[in-house]
Amino acid sequence: MAFLTNKKNAFRRLIFAVIFLSCFPLLCLASSPSQDVFLDLQNIQRAQGENLGKPDWAASGLNLLVPGTGYLYLEQKRAAAAFITTDAVLWGSFFFTRLTSTRRFRSSIGFARTYAHTQSNLHYSHRYWSALSNKNFMNVHELNQAFQTDRDFDLQFLDESEFFSWDSEQYRDRYAQMRSDATNWRTASTLMLGALALNRAVSFVVARVSTKRYNDKIYSAPLLAPVADFNSGNFGVSLIFWR
Repeated sequence: MAFLTNKKNAFRRLIFAVIFLSCFPLLCLASSPSQDVFLDLQNIQRAQGENLGKPDWAASGLNLLVPGTGYLYLEQKRAAAAFITTDAVLWGSFFFTRLTSTRRFRSSIGFARTYAHTQSNLHYSHRYWSALSNKNFMNVHELNQAFQTDRDFDLQFLDESEFFSWDSEQYRDRYAQMRSDATNWRTASTLMLGALALNRAVSFVVARVSTKRYNDKIYSAPLLAPVADFNSGNFGVSLIFWR
């Protein structure tokens, strides 16, 4: 009788071992490739005692500096690639629009020096260059007369290098269009800066949610673990969550 009991227990142990081995691939699939696979309750308890999670401020801070790097920290390569690519495109667009704006402003100054005969060295953003595009005036004398009429004496252009006189209205209108195009490019570059700031704000906020999901995935990942009670003769597979 004892022989049959031992044989029966050995058979149960064999079945338990087969089930355990059959569960091993499922254990590997249930766990993230970047995490260790824990096969028994002792290792699971040890994992609960270790700080395997990542602080949310780390990923958010990295994304605030360079959007996407926080997702690399969280091992989310697709999200990282999306944000890094977006940031790179926005920076490229910003430099392109800003340089294009500067070139067009300087080109308009060269045009004014040729057809309005001005020799001013004022910066292209100075109000003087905008005054040259005013369709109500053809020369500096008309402009200064308007300032005197409005009693804006401090706004007059009295330096000889700032004197101008357009050869024709067509040249003046062409200059006004050049200034308008340059201003539009400058506005576009400002919008690119706003988009860069928005990209950082979005990645900063989303990184906190992603960190929480990352930590939940670590501590709440389901594992299949074989269980057995040789006294009662019961055995099977248990679905275990880390927390």
